Amino acid sequence: MIDRRSIAGRLETRRVADYVVIQRDQELGVVDDLGMRRAEHRTRWQITVHVDMPAGRGSAQVTLDALDGDPEKIVEEAVALAEHSVGPAWATVPAAAPARVELTDPALATQESIDVVADGVLKTLPRGGATISGRATVLREHVMVSARQGFHAEWQATHARVDAVVALGANSLAIWREARRRDGLDLDAAITDALADLKLLAVAGRPVAGPCALVLGPDALLHDGLGVWAAFATQADAVVARQGLTRYHEHVPVVPGADQIVEPLSISSNGALPFGVRSAPLGDDGAAVRKFALVDHGIAAGLGLSPREAALRHRDPNGGVRNLVVELGSWSGKVDATAGRVVELRRLRALEIDPYTGDASLEIALGIDGTKPFAGGTIRLDLIEALARARRAQTRVRRGPYDGPSTVLLERAELIA
Repeated sequence: MIDRRSIAGRLETRRVADYVVIQRDQELGVVDDLGMRRAEHRTRWQITVHVDMPAGRGSAQVTLDALDGDPEKIVEEAVALAEHSVGPAWATVPAAAPARVELTDPALATQESIDVVADGVLKTLPRGGATISGRATVLREHVMVSARQGFHAEWQATHARVDAVVALGANSLAIWREARRRDGLDLDAAITDALADLKLLAVAGRPVAGPCALVLGPDALLHDGLGVWAAFATQADAVVARQGLTRYHEHVPVVPGADQIVEPLSISSNGALPFGVRSAPLGDDGAAVRKFALVDHGIAAGLGLSPREAALRHRDPNGGVRNLVVELGSWSGKVDATAGRVVELRRLRALEIDPYTGDASLEIALGIDGTKPFAGGTIRLDLIEALARARRAQTRVRRGPYDGPSTVLLERAELIA
C-alpha cells in the first residue's frame, strides 16, 4: 500500500538532495443529460526527486494514480530517472511560505455525495429557447505536501466545469465554463450569448477578404482558456527563454515602441487570485506561488520560474505562469468612423499560436463585418505585436484563468476569405 509517509521514508534512506511528495485525495463527480452519473474517490501522488551527481544535478517527476504498489520500487524508479537526466548544478533555496489563497466554495464542499453536487450544478444550466445538452464535472480535493527540508503544507480546493452543446435549427455551438465557485460559472450569460450567436449563424454569409480593424469579443478573445493571451504565457516560459528560442527578452519592450504608446500593455501572473482556477498555495514542484509581472507598461518584466530555473538565475521561484491578469484600458467599445472597415470576431473555430514567435492563425466560426454576419475565413497576425498595441476595453471579464478587458480592438488586420 502506498502512502505519503512511506514514500518520504524511502526517499530519506536514499539520501537524495531534495524531494517533494504531493498527495491529492480527490472526489470527482460527473453527470450528464444522457443519464451518465459517476462518483469517484481517488488518491494521486506526485513525486519530484533531485539527485546531486559529480556532473551536476538530475531531476525527475513521477505521477501515480494507483493505491497499491511498492514504495521502494517507486522511489527506485524516480531516483533512476533523476540520475539519467543530469543537468547544470544548482542548490535548492530554503522553502518560502505558501501563498494564502481561497480555493474552496462552501456550495461545492458540502456533505452531499459528489455526484449529487455535480447534478445540482448541471441543473443550473438554463434550458429555454434552444436544445441544450450538457455535462457537469465537480472536483473536491485535499492536497498535502511534504518536502525533504521538513516543510509540510495542506489545503482544500473545489473546481466545477460545465460543457454544453447549444443547438438552434441547423446550427450548434459548444460552450464550456470552469470556476472554483458554483456562482462563478455564469451559465445564464453563456447560454444567452450562444443563443444570440446561433441566430446570427442562421443568416451568416461568406467572408470578404481584405484589410480591416478587428474587434475581438469575449468568446473569441478567450477561445479555449487563455485564448490569444496564451501567446504571452508561452513567451514567459523560463526554460525556452534560457535556450534563446523566444522573442521575449526581460527588460526590453515586447515589440519596438511598446513602451511608448498611450496605454502600454501590462500583464501579471497571479497564482494567489482568490478562487482562480490556476491558483494554489504551492506549485507542483513545491515552490511557493507568487504574483509577478510578465509585461510592465510594454516591457517584458518576468518569467515563470521553477526552483531549478530560479536557482540558475540566482532568483526566487514564483510557481510559474498561472492566472493572467491584464490591465484594463480606456476604450469604450465604440470604433471611430475613421477606422474604416470593422470586423468583429464573435467566435473562433480554432486558434493556433506559434509558441516561439507569437504568430497566430485565427479560424473564424462567426464574425460580423460592419452589420453583416459571416462564417468562415482566417486572420493571420503577430499576436505579440497586435496585443501590445491593441486598445483595451474599460469593462472587465473574469473567466477561467483570465481576468482582464472584455474586448480589444486591433487597428490593423487582414481577413483571408
